[in-house]
Amino acid sequence: MLKQRDRDIIQALHLFRCLSRDQLSTLFFSTLKNPITSTNFVLKRMRREGHIIANESNTPYIYFPNPPIIKVTSQKVKHYLAIADFYISVCRYLKPSVFRVEPRFGTDFMQPDIFMILNNTPVFVEIQNSVYSARVMAEKFNRYLYYYQSKEWIKEEWYLNQEPHFPFIWIVSKKINYPLSFENLNIIQTRNVESFLDKYLVTYL
Repeated sequence: MLKQRDRDIIQALHLFRCLSRDQLSTLFFSTLKNPITSTNFVLKRMRREGHIIANESNTPYIYFPNPPIIKVTSQKVKHYLAIADFYISVCRYLKPSVFRVEPRFGTDFMQPDIFMILNNTPVFVEIQNSVYSARVMAEKFNRYLYYYQSKEWIKEEWYLNQEPHFPFIWIVSKKINYPLSFENLNIIQTRNVESFLDKYLVTYL
């Protein structure tokens, strides 16, 4: 019989698509005396019972729900792990009340890496591990602008009881600061989670 923590682990794997052993240890076993040992023991049991699978070519292993949502060898694995790292870092400050990975808002609009509500503030997040051209970034943010202009966002459930403004957009990129200027879009760019939340938590959230 699945324990509540087992169900929480499976739910997290569905949300993030995949998680490393160390990420799972941080999320679910950090309060235990020997978190890594406990994590290994539980994950081994869950694999044996067929609830999860692992890519053993990585050390430590990377885990997926069974059946997996993405291929275990997908090039996007690193991207999803970066999204999970982002979530873990944010939770050190404040746990989002809503956290969605790659939500869809329509074929004509953007598809952010993350939509979250942090301290009652809606936020779109772009995790940029790769460097994109100015043209590609302009196309991406034109979709945000089109979504803003469409007013479709006013119909979203998260807009209810919020201040009447469009969510700000947070770009996390270690490699480049993009020259972006879009009227009506509030865009924040930082190299990591800490450099934003340490400085701007009170201002923006």
